[in-house]
Amino acid sequence: MEESLHIDQHKRQLPAFEGLFKTYYAALCAFAFDFVNRHELAEEIVQDTFLKIWERYDDLDIQVSVKAYLYRAVQNNCLNYIKQDRIRARYGHELLQQLESRITLMNMPAAPTPAERLENAELEYIAENAIRKLPPQCQDVFRLSRFEQLSYPEISRHLGISINTVKTQMTRALQRLRDELLPLLK
Repeated sequence: MEESLHIDQHKRQLPAFEGLFKTYYAALCAFAFDFVNRHELAEEIVQDTFLKIWERYDDLDIQVSVKAYLYRAVQNNCLNYIKQDRIRARYGHELLQQLESRITLMNMPAAPTPAERLENAELEYIAENAIRKLPPQCQDVFRLSRFEQLSYPEISRHLGISINTVKTQMTRALQRLRDELLPLLK
């Protein structure tokens, strides 16, 4: 005779529940695996099913056999998971595309206004004039470092001077440019 889910409404008999769990857990996991094709997920769904049953013991009124009820509950939880997974996959992909688009838009520099373009042109003109006032070797070192992004050793090889000379020339260039440009920016 099929067992039924008779548990004292006020005491929730843990031994009876544990018996159900031990009796059906492995078979329900195999049943759930047929739906989700992942052992860990199948176990999680079965455990979740038992947890929901335990939480709602007081409200349960099972009219069929316990075995049929458990299998149907696991099947429903598997189908709900599959449905939610498909929704997450579909909308997750769309949300990811939207997020990537927003990030791209945020990283794109806004088109400068005419006033900003004029101000930038003026600053470039002032900076270029200040660079032209540097001594030739100092100017070469500065341009290779800041505009060509060469390292000090690369500048040293390119100009045929020592790395220490590159450092000295760069220090002088930065100091002179700072002295010339800083008062204009205040």
